[in-house]
Formats: sequence, C-alpha cells, structure tokens
Amino acid sequence: MSRRLLTLAAVAGSCSLVAVLAAGPVQGRSQPTRPTAARALFGHLSLPFGRTSESVARRYLASRVGLLGLRHGTRDLALSREFRSPMGSHYLFHQRFRGVPVYGAETAVHFNRSGQVVAVTNDYVPTARIDSVRPAVARASALRRLRARLGSGRAHAGLVVYRFGGVWHLAWHVTLARTSHTWETFIEARSGAILGSPKDINRYVNGTGRVFRDNAVVATGNAGLRDQNDAASAVPNTAYSTVTLQGLAGNGFLDGTFASSARTKKRAKNAGNSFVFDRSNDGFSETMGYYYIDYAQRYIQSLGFTNVDNRQQAFTVNRSKQDNSFYSPSTKDITYGTGGVDDAEDAEVILHEYGHSIQDDQRPGFGSGLEAGAMGEGFGDYWAGTVTAQLSGGFQDECIADWDATSYSPDNPPCLRRLDTAKHYPESVVGEVHQDGEIWSGALWQIRGAIGPTKADKVILQHHFLLPANASFNTAANALVTAAVNLGYTNAEVDSIRSILQARGFIVTA
Repeated sequence: MSRRLLTLAAVAGSCSLVAVLAAGPVQGRSQPTRPTAARALFGHLSLPFGRTSESVARRYLASRVGLLGLRHGTRDLALSREFRSPMGSHYLFHQRFRGVPVYGAETAVHFNRSGQVVAVTNDYVPTARIDSVRPAVARASALRRLRARLGSGRAHAGLVVYRFGGVWHLAWHVTLARTSHTWETFIEARSGAILGSPKDINRYVNGTGRVFRDNAVVATGNAGLRDQNDAASAVPNTAYSTVTLQGLAGNGFLDGTFASSARTKKRAKNAGNSFVFDRSNDGFSETMGYYYIDYAQRYIQSLGFTNVDNRQQAFTVNRSKQDNSFYSPSTKDITYGTGGVDDAEDAEVILHEYGHSIQDDQRPGFGSGLEAGAMGEGFGDYWAGTVTAQLSGGFQDECIADWDATSYSPDNPPCLRRLDTAKHYPESVVGEVHQDGEIWSGALWQIRGAIGPTKADKVILQHHFLLPANASFNTAANALVTAAVNLGYTNAEVDSIRSILQARGFIVTA
C-alpha cells in the first residue's frame, strides 16, 4: 500500500497532528483512491473535552470534514460501537448510504482519559452511491446460491453497498462457516451474481499441541522429541504438570467462563471435574486448549482490559485431520488440527489462534489488507511467545511452536516461525502474510525486551483499538506510539518504542 506521512501545522485547537494520507490504491479493499482525505490522524488533536460522548465525537468530526473528506458532515455516519479502555474512550462510526452500510467504510475517534482526541482513523468513501437500496434477490435466495456452490454450513448475510469492478453495487455480504473453512463473498442483490471468487477468511497457522508447560519440547528442554503418532511413550512423564483449571461450569465438561471445548467430538467428561490424561487421549488436547485460553484471558484482564475478548471461546481439537489450525471470524470458534503433532498439544499454537480472536474482538474485520493480515499473523506469534515465556524458564522463547514444528520443520531447532529475525520493511516484504508477519513480530519482541513484558503487552493490546481494518505497517506503528504516550509511559519508554519501529523501516512521526 502506498502511503505518505505529513506533519501538519497546528489545526484549530490541536497541539500537534500527524496525518496518514492515501496516495495510491488500497490493497484488499475495493475502493477508489482518495488522494487528499486523511486516513489516520495521530497526536494531540484537540484540547481536552472533559466528558466524552457520541455527540462530542461527532462535533469533532464535523470540525474536520474537509481534512477527512466527509461528504455529508456526519449525517451518513452511524455509531457502530463505543467502549472504554485503559487509555480512554473510543467511538466507531460506520458510513451508510440511505441506511445501508458501505462495506469497510468506517471512521473512528479515540480520546485519552482527559477527553483529548489523540487518534482518528478514516475509511470514509465520498463516492459510494447506488440507484436503489431495495434488493431484487431475497436473502434466502442469496444463501441458497452460495450453498449450491460451496455446500452446507452456518451462514449469515447482510446488505451492503460494495464496490466491485469499478462499480458500486447493492450486495449481500455473505459468510458461510464449514468444518475447515469460513467462506466470504458478495452476491449482487439485483442479479444474484457472485461478485468475485469466494474467499476463505479463516486465520490459519501451520498446525499442530494433565498439561505441558508450554509444550513437550519446552517442558523437557529437549528439541529432539518426536511425535511418534501420538504415542504416550514419546514424551516422558516429567513433561506433564498438574494445574488448576479455573472457572469450570461444573457440568463435567471443559466448559467455563472463558473457554469451552464444546465444538469437539466425543468430549472428555468427568463428573468430578478431573481431566488427567496423557497425550494419547484427545482429552489431553482439550485440557491444554481450555487451560491456555483461560490463562491468556485472565492475563489480559490483569493488564486492565476487561472488554477484550471477554467471552467464552469455543474450540475443537479433533474435527480437522489437517496439519492446520484456524480462527473463524464468522463463528468466532477455533479449530485445532490433528495432522502431525496434534496442534492443541502446543500452547504456542493455541495462543496464536487465540491472538486472532483477540484482534477480531478489538477490531472486527481486522486483516483485510495484506499488511494488516501480516500484522495479524505477527501479533499471533508475539502473543504466543510473550504468554508462554511466563512459563518457559527462558528455553527457546523466540522459537514459535517448537513442538508442533518437529513434524515438518527442517530447522535446528525446529520452529514454525521466529520472533528474532532481522527482517526490515519494506525490502523483506514477500506478499505472504505469515512470512511478512515476522517483520511485525520481530519489532514487537524487541519492544518487549526494551520496556519489559507487562508494559509491552499492555501497549500492544491498547493500540489495536486505534487501528482500521486494513491498517498499514506505518499506521500501526504510529498507533503504537500514540497508545504509549497516552498510557502515560515515560519519555524514555516512548522513545525506545519509536526508535525500534523506525529501525525496522517504518515511518513514525507520532
């Protein structure tokens, strides 16, 4: 994505302003170029308003209609979400044309705790218009057409204004969730034509996972272990740890406040809530999934976030025989595959997929552009590394999925990916989200080393609230610095974050 960063003079009550302007086509989004409208603003953008509200956010946007390219002021913006975070308050508005959402067109205003606007993200499209918003093809007909092509599954459809082939359409935005794929497509609401090929939107990782402390390799300090077709004898008893499973519903299954193995076939059950298995039993993978998802959510809340994926995360450990795991944005479920090493035997695979769930909750639809998709994978790797580092004793923390990877990686030690690469933007970009994700995860891991795990994890989670769905690396880098400033981090800590991001090749002016 081609972007340019401009530092603008003080603007009507602002102390400073950094604007990210569109200067070329936006990848992953069927929208026209907007050469002058600011796509993201970071800095001290207003004087403190004191108490914030939707009306205050609208008043701020109304004062910036020219800069943001808002064609109708705020009249065609509908509040889609408002929430608070440790940094302050956030108001997200979705653009509508005659009441119908314009796909991907959202403008968000972010306040710090003093009520000062510190970030704005803007995907407003002034050219979005169609002749009629009355569909000729019914929702049920659109779903039947998709099922005829892709098969049965849980489906959802909603009307949107969508640009395809250079033309704006009234379309059904349809998702269809199946066992191993979640398909997304758009069906023209007048002709019934499918606009483009259906896209699989699951978040994938090359898969593979009583509990292991992280995984069998880390728990034993032995990178030479191998799966041996799920044999219990392949892993010594010293690899296992007995843990407390918190928040169980008490129904004899692994159902609890923050996690549930409900999507699993032939679930483990014990009336006394004792789930003690070795790895030859699928109940072991269920227990791993429950323990580490629950652990991660409790850790998130210890950082001050009570509204980040605070729900029961459903998962399955034995419905897919592929060496792949994924999070489905449509069903909000996680599937852990059983090819090679069973994926849920490795806490780093468990947590990588939970990382996608976290981002999808903080910023629904995140990852629609190539760079945003890469950052989604990079964050998943970082999240897996930073959480399991609390339990690893420092063994191979930079090596992600080191137990799962024994079934496919030729490296020594085997790793799915690493957190310590020297990849640099933009020359290291290859256009594959998992590989490009190492650019972002490497920067985050360096920040963790510079300011400490707790502060790094907090600011990284916080900056997700400031991102548009198709964020570029540069937008995210500026959002990360903005979050650090407004969380009250010291000048030295902010400078460290900024320097690390700039050293990776990102343009950071916040």
